[in-house]
Amino acid sequence: MESSVKTKTNCYVCQFRQNCIFDALEAPAQKTWNEGRSVLQLKDGQIIYSETQKPTGIYVVCRGRAKVYSTDAKGQQMITWIRHPGELFGHIALFSGTEYFCNAEAMNAVTLSHIDGRSFTAFLEKFPRTYPLMLKKMANEIKRIQFKLKDTAYKPAKAKVAATLLQHVSFKSKNTAVPTIYGLKRTEIAEITGLALETVVRILADLEKKKVIKRETKSLKILDKDTLVKIAHQAH
Repeated sequence: MESSVKTKTNCYVCQFRQNCIFDALEAPAQKTWNEGRSVLQLKDGQIIYSETQKPTGIYVVCRGRAKVYSTDAKGQQMITWIRHPGELFGHIALFSGTEYFCNAEAMNAVTLSHIDGRSFTAFLEKFPRTYPLMLKKMANEIKRIQFKLKDTAYKPAKAKVAATLLQHVSFKSKNTAVPTIYGLKRTEIAEITGLALETVVRILADLEKKKVIKRETKSLKILDKDTLVKIAHQAH
């Protein structure tokens, strides 16, 4: 990992705790979890870990977002996951005992919790009720991958873009009249959907022309969420 700034957070008062495995832990496990983390503040584009590195432990996004992606021989990226606040990552490589098979990088400023591998193993042994929670999380991730593969095969391009926009609405603006997306680049939408950048640009321009969205310098506002939801659920 590139240099990072250590800071402090408190899981008990985190606004995203309901999205985090912390919220489902038993009380003694919560105390150990909260006290045993290293908390890191990373800048936009900082590498969290790289492909072929040995896993150092598990990460949880506290604030901001982190992207997990693969790179081909030509340097083209394919984003597998964008981890939002409360979401865990790095655990699959740790459990498999292999090197990372992808890269992880900060998207804008991000705050992460990190529990090193040895401490996490000791945590699981001390609090075995955590095992079913991890199994459920991994099972849900497999389901999400299956849905993503299905969408890749069957969803039209515009539906893929619409669904991606809806998935990245800012937490604070989700229930407002104008849901807003911050820091999601057109190239990243292309990498998430598997579409050509030119296709993404054309679809965004069309959605803006129809006043479904409005693009601004550092954000994208959804003006007609109902229409965007209908588009996202379209099939071939």
